[in-house]
This record gives sequence, C-alpha cells and structure tokens, in this order.
Amino acid sequence: MRTYESLLALIEELKGDAAQIERLKERNRTAWERIEAGADDPVDWGALGFTIHSLYGVLENYFLRVSKYFENSLPPDRWHQSLVEKMRLEIPGVRPAVITDPEHYRSVREMRAFRHKFRHLYGEDLDPEKTRRVQAHVIYFLGEFPRIHEEFTGKLRSIADAL
Repeated sequence: MRTYESLLALIEELKGDAAQIERLKERNRTAWERIEAGADDPVDWGALGFTIHSLYGVLENYFLRVSKYFENSLPPDRWHQSLVEKMRLEIPGVRPAVITDPEHYRSVREMRAFRHKFRHLYGEDLDPEKTRRVQAHVIYFLGEFPRIHEEFTGKLRSIADAL
C-alpha cells in the first residue's frame, strides 16, 4: 500500500542509486579519458566495459525499485527488456514515466544490450568501435540523468504530498 512515508522512502532509495551512478560516472570518465589519450589495450577496453556494465546495473536497480513499488509485475523470461520498456510508461493514477524522451530510451536500450553482451563474452575482447558507440550513449544519458532523476522524484513528491 502506498503511503506518504513509503513514497519518501522510495525517493531516498532512488537518491542513493543516483549517487552511486554519479560515483560510477567518474570511473567511466577516467577509463574513457585513458582510451581517448591513446590507451588501446584490450584491458583498457575491458575496464571501460566494466564501468558501463556497473553503471547499467545500478540504473537497472533504480528501475526495479520503481517497478516493484508501483507494479511488481515483470515477465520472468524477459524481465530486463520489459523493465526498460515499462520505464517509458506513464500509468495514469499510478505513476509517472521515468523515461519520457525517445533518445533517452534508445540510450538505455543500448546500454542494456551492451551489458548483456559484456556478461557473456567468455574470454573474448570487446570490439572497440562498438564499445565507442555505446560509450557515446553512456555519456549522453548520464549527462541527462540528474535532470531525469530530479523530475521523476519531484513528481513522486507531488504524489506523496497528495496522499
């Protein structure tokens, strides 16, 4: 059951995830700067890939908190994909959308797909060109994320205040 207190708790949990994303964003920036400065060893690309993987993991946790609080229904066979799709939905009378811009959605989808591939490399090296393309999405989305987070949690505060 949604209460004022439980919504405030959700906002604080999301705030914690947003802080983790900011911390990991700095690690991603460091790994990317090394590559931009000329580092081209598979280990450098792997370090960048690990930061993307970690960032997406926290972002997915953010989305899971929202989904569980408001809906708690994800199909077990494709929940990762379904979770991202649900974050685009505004559910009238229930919750606002987290992701409202199609470009943000595209970037999150690219990050999710990369995370899936990264987890299943099994000894292969990352493709530098593909990783560069995903990194462009990471940079774009993470630049937008503080605003996305503030807008969404602001809407949650309004819902809490109305209870």
